[in-house]
Amino acid sequence: MRKPAANSTRRASWACPCSTKPGCRSSCVQTTEPAGPARRLALLGGESSGKTTLAQALAEQLHTAWVPEYGRELWERLRQTLSVEELLHVGRHQIELEDAAAAGRGGWIVCDTTPLTTLQYCLHDHGTAPEELQAMARRRYDLTVVCAPDFAFVQDGCRRDDSFRQAQHAWTLAQLQAQGVPCLLAQGSVAQRVQQVLAALR
Repeated sequence: MRKPAANSTRRASWACPCSTKPGCRSSCVQTTEPAGPARRLALLGGESSGKTTLAQALAEQLHTAWVPEYGRELWERLRQTLSVEELLHVGRHQIELEDAAAAGRGGWIVCDTTPLTTLQYCLHDHGTAPEELQAMARRRYDLTVVCAPDFAFVQDGCRRDDSFRQAQHAWTLAQLQAQGVPCLLAQGSVAQRVQQVLAALR
């Protein structure tokens, strides 16, 4: 299903479609519609961009649950390119996992990727995607964080390569901009990324 995560040192930057507006950064974070009982923090980015590591670190800092990437779990079981039908199932089940984690819980939950990532794999591997999956990929989250591919690509046996990682990163940013979704670009070490996200939540 996938192919990578690692470390570097730059400042966080705010990648927002309406960044020309003064004070946009804070207003965008605060006015996005909640997706459920708990507020949802989505982590996006290419393979080997540190999403899972950051998800676990944030969940620990926030004393909350994190929702793992179901698509990877399924790929690790099947060890083959997922079909369109299987990817549609991945998108549906990812949302089910989010809803279960958010139910009856206040504060935040951390979502290790969203159906937007599933859509990217579907389009890349099959050249098409069901409308239902496209609709799921437009779901809004209370805060969207994109993990920068600013460290060496790490091959774990499930990932593709660095060129695919970079293409995923660019595609994700382009999709968020097209949808008018503001996002925080998390960069640097894990500790730096955690602080960048926590600052955005304040």
